[in-house]
Amino acid sequence: MRTSPVSLVLTATFGVCLASAELSSADTKPADQPCTVRAWVRAEDLSPNHVSRGELRIKVPRECAQQITSVALRLQLDEFGEVKYLKEGAVLPQVHPSNESASTEYSDWMGSDVVYDYQAYDDGLSNAELWTINAEERKAWATEATLLRNPDLSEPIITPFTVAMPAVNYPAAISSNYRSLHDPVARYSFSDLSYQYLAIVQFVDGHSQDIPIGYTAFIPASETHVQSPFTWNLTFGEKAQARYNNPSQKQREEEEEKCLPKNQRSVFSAEVTLDTGKFAAQGQPLKGRVIVHQLKNGTTTLSDITVGVRSVAREHWAQQQDGDSSDSACSRSRSGQCHTSAVTRQLLFETNLYSTVFAEDDNKEPQHLFPDSNARGPITSSEPHFSFEIQVPRATPMEFVSYYSSIQNLLELQLSVLYPPEVAKCMHPKLDFLDKEEDPTTTEEGLWDTWTPVGKSAVSQTKFYRSLTLEAAVPITILSSDSSEQPMAHYLSPDGALAPVLRSGWRMDMPALFPPAKPVIVVEGIANTTARLMQSGTTDPAQTMQRFMNMSRFRNEFPDPTKSYRSGSYVGVLWQKKIVAEERGIWPPRKEQVSEKSEGQRPFYV
Repeated sequence: MRTSPVSLVLTATFGVCLASAELSSADTKPADQPCTVRAWVRAEDLSPNHVSRGELRIKVPRECAQQITSVALRLQLDEFGEVKYLKEGAVLPQVHPSNESASTEYSDWMGSDVVYDYQAYDDGLSNAELWTINAEERKAWATEATLLRNPDLSEPIITPFTVAMPAVNYPAAISSNYRSLHDPVARYSFSDLSYQYLAIVQFVDGHSQDIPIGYTAFIPASETHVQSPFTWNLTFGEKAQARYNNPSQKQREEEEEKCLPKNQRSVFSAEVTLDTGKFAAQGQPLKGRVIVHQLKNGTTTLSDITVGVRSVAREHWAQQQDGDSSDSACSRSRSGQCHTSAVTRQLLFETNLYSTVFAEDDNKEPQHLFPDSNARGPITSSEPHFSFEIQVPRATPMEFVSYYSSIQNLLELQLSVLYPPEVAKCMHPKLDFLDKEEDPTTTEEGLWDTWTPVGKSAVSQTKFYRSLTLEAAVPITILSSDSSEQPMAHYLSPDGALAPVLRSGWRMDMPALFPPAKPVIVVEGIANTTARLMQSGTTDPAQTMQRFMNMSRFRNEFPDPTKSYRSGSYVGVLWQKKIVAEERGIWPPRKEQVSEKSEGQRPFYV
């Protein structure tokens, strides 16, 4: 089902190696019997109502060849959520001006002559009497099978297996889930999930090891939908800014309001039409038109517009516990919103990230790691129309509600408007070049500017300081590239979901019955949650270097239940490498017979 050609694009030099998961058994067995087990998995991505093929490779030092009695392979779905929020009635101390005098460097950096004391506020962030913290892991299911019994590991062994998935939609795995966690942590939430492979190695002396060796992707199926043009009407608002407990930021906002009062700014709306209506497909073009209307005349004028698809994750589990859905009340550890976060991309091997792994021509110019999927263009009161065609990235995640979070997709519009030079001078009185008149409209001016392309008008030097970004968004539904006529059950359905079955050998038939998934919630020990979410530190923006050093140390040292979620390699890439190598004649194809019995051991010859 998933053997289509791979899209080969990338911009950065990115080496993907056959990363192995290694564990020394010396920690759990006598020191005179050391044995290091190396294990790999390569396997097709998972998808509903489908049997995925895979192979396990085991390698040990020759002196350990007879030390292993069995090797089993386990696949499990783990989900994680954590939250930190103020207790009812709790109030954080305020940041107040200190008695210190500001240096010239401080004034230039902070844009203020006032030095603030953050100590009481920072202490409040690690005060357990003010905060509620909670972290838990949901173990949705696990399936395993013994693939090797009493193996002779004098040579590395590759042995096959399959994973049969029921007709159930499980959540897609995200390629990377950046954790915006610094110290000290303010109001905060985070969730993650992973489909992990583990090798369970049993030794002759009776002890065993569970070795995380890789992670895989799940590709949900979507139902087919009738697509027809649809039009939305919406009003632009100011772009949401991260809310920090920073008096200097508040001062800048007050100065901006004084120079450019909100009630004097122009108001704009958008009429948005998409050819495919409320739907867009992964990897397919999305065409549409925008007409901008001016609802109120004011001090700001139209400049340009950007249209693109954006995915967000809403942490509904954390929000339900917190009980306050107001984004204005959130300060998600310097991220602006504590229950909403940006989503990167769905985990797939058919993305730009792995393109150099499959490229045949080493001299071919690499393309962008994350290709621009936005459309930009000028827009004015005389030409308020903008037609666009953007490519929806193949790895754009589908809308999906999982246990801890839900993914939503938006067609986002960003409208850049300009305010007059005198307003810019009011906001930035120290910038002398704002006093100069400029005429960037002629090609002649562009010829006297180093970086302006020949034949283009010169770029305004003051535009950046006179720009204000407005935004609007419409919800769209991203359809999977693997649409299905068969309805799929949701894994959180009240009737209960079915779990997959992992089997030894090339078992391509569907099981007669799938076992029920029996999820178990494991609450993290309060000591570990406290160590991660109640760290002391400083939020003083003037202490930038210290905060950076703390962040680097913090990421390496705090307890993290999700650390193994992406251990080893993404097994879908390793499987596709095998397929591509066979297609190119680099590696002789192996005869894959469908059998209800394992094909047994197969030495790995280099």
